[in-house]
Amino acid sequence: MSALAIILVGLLLCLAGALSVRLAVLAAGFGVAWTLAVAFDADTGTTLLISLGGAVLAFVLTLLAARLLFFVGGLCVGAVIGAKLFVLVQGGGADLLLLLVVVPAVALASGLLARRFERPFLVWATAFGGAALVLSGVGRLWADAAGELWRPETTAGVVLVMVVWVVLAAVGYSVQRRRRD
Repeated sequence: MSALAIILVGLLLCLAGALSVRLAVLAAGFGVAWTLAVAFDADTGTTLLISLGGAVLAFVLTLLAARLLFFVGGLCVGAVIGAKLFVLVQGGGADLLLLLVVVPAVALASGLLARRFERPFLVWATAFGGAALVLSGVGRLWADAAGELWRPETTAGVVLVMVVWVVLAAVGYSVQRRRRD
């Protein structure tokens, strides 16, 4: 159930994320909290609770920082991308130091880029963030057949995930651009 929910949230973020910054922030907050909760082996109920808390926290941040909405939106979506990158490079047990460097660095860079380029950047960022969630959800839901999409164990698996991630993000970008034009 948890993986199916993250697939749906990922599709929403990937295909329609930039249409509503608040919707993107809710989906991204849910997604980053889910990704990290699952990476630390939380059970389904805890993962769902943490994910909802992440969505609420991200949304409250946007309300408090309305003037910085694009920055906060980019920060949240960047955290999703950073969390997926963390899962791809961790190589085994959860390395807390790597987590504390990768996720905030990607989140901050995305926040700054979103603040500077606003909507055009958020279209790309939400497409990549949503694609990351879809891949993670599919990898968790069908672990026997597609587990490499969640946590690849070989270099070839990482390359495959990166290629599929870019292709899915490009599809999400195209859908969002078509809806805007």
